[in-house]
Amino acid sequence: MKTKVEPYLDSLRKGGYLTGSNGLKFYYETFIKKNSKASIVICHGFGEFIERYHELIYYFLRENYSVFIMEHRGHSRSSRLGSDKSQINVEKFDYYVEDFNKFIEQVVNPDSRDKKLLLFAHSMGGGIGTAYLEKYSTRFKAAILSAPMHEINTGKYPKIVADIVSRLMKLINKGGDYLPGQKAYNSNYKFPGKATTCKARYDYSYNKMIEDEAFQSGGSSANWYVEASKATKNIIKEKNASKVEIPVMLLQPENDTYVMPEAQNTFAKYAKNCELIRIKGSRHESFNEKDEIAFPVFEKILNFYNSII
Repeated sequence: MKTKVEPYLDSLRKGGYLTGSNGLKFYYETFIKKNSKASIVICHGFGEFIERYHELIYYFLRENYSVFIMEHRGHSRSSRLGSDKSQINVEKFDYYVEDFNKFIEQVVNPDSRDKKLLLFAHSMGGGIGTAYLEKYSTRFKAAILSAPMHEINTGKYPKIVADIVSRLMKLINKGGDYLPGQKAYNSNYKFPGKATTCKARYDYSYNKMIEDEAFQSGGSSANWYVEASKATKNIIKEKNASKVEIPVMLLQPENDTYVMPEAQNTFAKYAKNCELIRIKGSRHESFNEKDEIAFPVFEKILNFYNSII
């Protein structure tokens, strides 16, 4: 990565800031290929940062796609909103969607010069991306939703408990506090973790977090959960999901412990043209899995996009 991928990305990278909803700034990067065949826009997941997508960006660029990616509010180099420097918080989930739209309108469209736009949205970004597709149905020609957050897996706490506790906390003006079970970032090495079984890919992201405090994200506030839960309930309703008419490939990891597959199944049923592919043996991040899982996933992703062009 450091000797081949990063120098190549550095040769194409440009970064900048935009001011999003409610006056908060967000950071973005562009990787523009001359005479590219289309533009891929990446919408990242909870607690993530651009560097976690270096390998995927590299493969897209090598296939002659330009790539655009922003860091959501409350994440990494974008404006933080938490009670401490690592907490993930958001005022309204729709602000994620409107920030993303501003990025599309002010950066992606002008730099794409009428080329087709393709979406790659992972986890929380999959929830944001789904809401975006339902609201702005003609912006993208196709989309890949990777383990999309259509319903949060609340772990040892039943969902109804998480719903009640988070709403009560918000009601008593404690919405900015950590939801029970969530906590600030710590640097403990957590491999094997819940997201991937690939040590090399886990280590790459982990080392980036150790090297730069901006990449260190912890758990969520109660308010973030309330907003995210409300949004995910809405995006899988038939009246909303059916607005998505473009080709969609939904990647559903077999061993995902972050998001619930049943809600993804519901969305796939109601969306007009959605192919759901179950990734056998994969944890949450199929594109960051060990090679025998990740490489076939990369191939599926590229074949899907190439079929649209």
